[in-house]
Amino acid sequence: MTTPLRLVLWIVWCGAMGWLWWAHWMSTGPVLTACALGLVLFAWPASTARRRRSGELRYVEMAKQPLG
Repeated sequence: MTTPLRLVLWIVWCGAMGWLWWAHWMSTGPVLTACALGLVLFAWPASTARRRRSGELRYVEMAKQPLG
């Protein structure tokens, strides 16, 4: 998932949490916690492990002699 799409999802998530707060279905603490959790789930950049597995070409040094 691309970063702009993650940010849009997070903004929608926070908007939904804001609506729940405005409708008095949730208090301030849980809404702020849910928005922070949404930031971690939606907007946080992909981990380096996922980027490494993305199929991109990597440089392999061929001229080294084997050890031993």
